Amino acid sequence: MDFNKGFVKAASILLVGGLAAAPAISQAADFYAGADFVQLSTELDGFGESLTFTTQHLRLKGGINVTKWLAVEAQLVTSADDKDTDSVGDQYSHDTGFTFGIFAKPYITLGSFDLYGMVGYATADVSLDCSPSCPPEWEDTADGVAYGLGAQFHATKQLKVSLDYMVYHDDSLTYDDGFFPFDADHKASGVGLGVNYTF
Repeated sequence: MDFNKGFVKAASILLVGGLAAAPAISQAADFYAGADFVQLSTELDGFGESLTFTTQHLRLKGGINVTKWLAVEAQLVTSADDKDTDSVGDQYSHDTGFTFGIFAKPYITLGSFDLYGMVGYATADVSLDCSPSCPPEWEDTADGVAYGLGAQFHATKQLKVSLDYMVYHDDSLTYDDGFFPFDADHKASGVGLGVNYTF
């Protein structure tokens, strides 16, 4: 799946979810937007090596509190890359492109805190290379079920501070350069800290 197909799929899921939630939203809806700092860890296990890449990202998010216990949230995580060295000294560079995600976000309010879960779909183009000693850049799209847990503190009536742990992808991928594809277990997970503002 390329960038355009992933974007269309995410947009379609958002549209279907929005239509399904329309009756509840029309009664009373709180819209919110926010931004986070996210540290992402990408683990690759394949071709006889285990590699870990750590990257820092800005995450933009927006959502609708459909009911008093459920929100629908969309996320955009900026791209970043990192390098890691394998056991024989080859240096690999891994790039995670823009990540799009759409999630159902059930939550419970306990005083000044909300505890919430996240489950939905996320997609990102990824690439790996160790040039000049390797073949051309390997590429694939990491997409599928994404999930997480988090909490947010009500600093004011409209401003909330959030902390969460997300898994954006945990499945096998086939990295392909057109000549020498290889399979790898791929897990992209991380911690985000940021703020939400309710309108």
